[in-house]
Amino acid sequence: MGRRSVKRLIVNADDLGRSSGVNRGVLRAHKAGIVTSTTLMANAPRAAEAAAAVRDQRRLGVGVHLVLTFGRPLSPSQAVPSLVREDGTFPPRPHLVRGRARGEEVLAEFRRQIDHATKLLGRAPTHLDTHHFVQDEPEVLWALESVAKERGLPARTQSRKQRDELRRGGVRTPDHFSRDFYGHEAVSVSALLRLLARLPEGTSEMMCHPAELDDDLRSSSYAVERPLELETLTHPDIAHAIREARITLITFADL
Repeated sequence: MGRRSVKRLIVNADDLGRSSGVNRGVLRAHKAGIVTSTTLMANAPRAAEAAAAVRDQRRLGVGVHLVLTFGRPLSPSQAVPSLVREDGTFPPRPHLVRGRARGEEVLAEFRRQIDHATKLLGRAPTHLDTHHFVQDEPEVLWALESVAKERGLPARTQSRKQRDELRRGGVRTPDHFSRDFYGHEAVSVSALLRLLARLPEGTSEMMCHPAELDDDLRSSSYAVERPLELETLTHPDIAHAIREARITLITFADL
């Protein structure tokens, strides 16, 4: 008899706290769909609301979505000058972070965001990831690895190279990461069914961004696609396909 393949999947909803519509969407995608995990933006305007909403969802893994490209830092702006613009806000796009961010300032800000998220949630987060893929910047990846080791938390890695580097440092990570469920053409039911069909053996994380569209979210460059994601993630054909493929849904706490 051949060996049965083992496929485990974390479905992580990014941007919790970004808006009330995001908070509602993430909860729906968990309760009525396949989302197992989410990450909280500790500096976002609806972070406290989000934390209150997920506090009793014990089957939902809740981590921290570490931010350098939205809103304001939780550190005093004068303490993190390499991270902020003249008005004290973070730059809105990751390319504006490139080559500017000092690792020690990033680490200090990440510590503050994790501490604040922990206070809001009333428990330790399950894992760490970053907003807008900023960990592709070497100074940011160093800070992410450092704080993950400090706190004993697993982390998202966005490439095999990042995965191997963090694992050498003792940080737990999934085997694989998929950012393919993103963009108008990629978030249909048929697109997600194809993604699930090619899921590799081992533990994978799939990023998603479900939400109910609201006024706070309309300023995002990724807005109208989010309700489509929510519809797909809660579609019965998706849950059926996961059962048929014997994919086990897990959280980062299961690593």
